[in-house]
Amino acid sequence: MSSERRLPFADAATIVRAHQKDVYFESSYRSQLQDILQIFKGQRFINEFPQEITVLSKALYLALTTLIGARTLGEEYVDLIYVNKTGRKLPKLLPRLGFLISYALAPYLINKFVKYLRTKREKRELEGDQSKDSWLVKFFSNYYEVLDTMINIHIAVFYFKGEFYSISKRLFGLRYAYGHHKEPEKMQRGNYSLLGGLIIIQFAVKLLMNLKEFNEEYVKKHSKRKEDDEKSSQQTNSIEDEAKVHSITELSTLSDNFDTTLLIDLADEKQLPYLQDTARNCMLCLSPMVSPSAANCGHLYCWDCIVDWIRENPECPLCRQQCLEQHLLPLR
Repeated sequence: MSSERRLPFADAATIVRAHQKDVYFESSYRSQLQDILQIFKGQRFINEFPQEITVLSKALYLALTTLIGARTLGEEYVDLIYVNKTGRKLPKLLPRLGFLISYALAPYLINKFVKYLRTKREKRELEGDQSKDSWLVKFFSNYYEVLDTMINIHIAVFYFKGEFYSISKRLFGLRYAYGHHKEPEKMQRGNYSLLGGLIIIQFAVKLLMNLKEFNEEYVKKHSKRKEDDEKSSQQTNSIEDEAKVHSITELSTLSDNFDTTLLIDLADEKQLPYLQDTARNCMLCLSPMVSPSAANCGHLYCWDCIVDWIRENPECPLCRQQCLEQHLLPLR
């Protein structure tokens, strides 16, 4: 081919027809290969390795045509040839080999690798291993969703521009041109732009739905986190209130049941003999003191009497000096 491109690039409709023919011939080639393997390996081998047979038939079909520089049957049917991106040269061996590997072998190998990672992760979950997945596992966990999105976008671009029907051909720059000179006015004007537009609309709708689901999930998580924080705060306040109530109850119990195991009744002359008879009576109940207690001013009263008094009037009944419950000193 000369330095200037003379053959026009093929349009989308012609490329699609060539691809459909190649798919048909690949299927026929697979059936023939399967018949041969069945003779030598048996039906069990065919049932165990259906994917491998499909990959092998596709690789052999492209190796016997595209790799050696020949045209496939579909390309011959509509008279197409491979050229590089500029359309001025024929593609070299290395891009053709890269296309064969990426188109026939790479999807199969990646699929096996993804299944291996998923099996490994499921096994780890069954064993109770809660370790986080590596970035590689996270990436390939969404491999099929990402690949489906990429293929849809690529097909939409192809329908608009009419070039690089497969991602593999785009990667290695293999573009179709007519194998004969074709007048521009005789080239097909129709294209698949409408289909490309429908794919873009479908992709946009899916994207909006995913964004809506993500937003709803985010709002739900945020609301749940807020509810958990409120519950935690309420529980904390409840615990503090219970602690306060418990403390008050203990203090009340201590006051109402003051040291009953060490109860001192001054009606018994043997208890606190150092107190004179005139000082053994309570100034409030005028009876011998029970559990005598001294206020901070030094006056003596029954524990129950003085506690009941200062709860109403926080002062000494005799000298009116300020006196609080925590200032009382039990006598022993």
